[in-house]
Parts: sequence; C-alpha cells; structure tokens
Amino acid sequence: MRPTKALSYVIALLFITNFSAAEELTIDFSYERNVNIGSIRPALKLAEFGDDRSTAGNALVEDYTVNAPLAEIVRDAFAQGFAKGEVELVTSGEDMQIVGTIVSAEAESIDRAGVPSIQLTIRTRIQLQGGGRTIWENTLFGRGRVPETEGMGAAVNASLERMVRELFSDDYFLIELQ
Repeated sequence: MRPTKALSYVIALLFITNFSAAEELTIDFSYERNVNIGSIRPALKLAEFGDDRSTAGNALVEDYTVNAPLAEIVRDAFAQGFAKGEVELVTSGEDMQIVGTIVSAEAESIDRAGVPSIQLTIRTRIQLQGGGRTIWENTLFGRGRVPETEGMGAAVNASLERMVRELFSDDYFLIELQ
C-alpha cells in the first residue's frame, strides 16, 4: 500500500518541524584553570576525535545542537588544557598520541538543594597510544551541573571543564607522559 501524496507531505512536514525545533547553541569554551603537567618527554599529538553516538555530528542531546561537531569541541577543550600546561602538541612525528571518542551525551533535569538544575554528562573514551599499542585508557565523565536559569550552554561549558580537569588529575596518565 502506497501512502498518498498528502500523507507524504504531512510526514515530511513533521520531520522538518521536529528537526528545526532543536535549539542551536554557540559553544565558546575557554579553559581557565592552571595545569601543572611538568615536563613531558615524548612528542605528543592530539589526534582528531571521533563520535560513536548514533546522533554524531553537531547533535548534543535531544532538542539541542551545537555550532560545531561535538567531537571537535571536546578535542579543542583538551587542546586548551595542554596549552595551559605549556605542552606543545605536534602534528606529525609524534612518539605518542591521544585518541578520543565521544561515547555518549545525556542531559537531565535535577533538583540541587531546591534549585532546578541541568545535569549534562558527556562521556569520552581517551587513549594514550605509542609504539603501536594503547599505553593508557580511560572513559572520562564530564558531568556539568548548572541552574536551569544559566541554560544548556553553561552546562556544556561545565561538562567540558570537568572532563579536562579529570584528565589532568589522572596520575597514571601523567606518569606515562614523563
């Protein structure tokens, strides 16, 4: 049974309406914390990040998109952390490389001491690779919590901040770089 033209138009209109209903956020994250990594022995490359979510690309969570692919935004946040630690990343000739993959992004409304809040969790699998093998691996949970009045953009920034902080506070990761 073939759908009629009118039904096809209604389905297309519903799809377009649902797609365009997503709010696009402009994420302009800036990592401001101090990072003390010490001296890094190997030449280190930050590879392009991947996105294993079924809604990869500019999708963030339901009803929200971001101004660039989420994998690029997360990678840039880590690059800023390395820059704060005065680590010069290389683009070729690396001894080690960091590979990242977005695993998931989830948002929920929560109550924090009577304040309606947004909790955004971005999970990113990070691998430190060298000599053709994985030297260190972890999944970082960037959980950002902000009052709903601050909005989803602030939740993204809080999530990125936490994720970068988690990486640079991982002693095992830092030991591998010495």
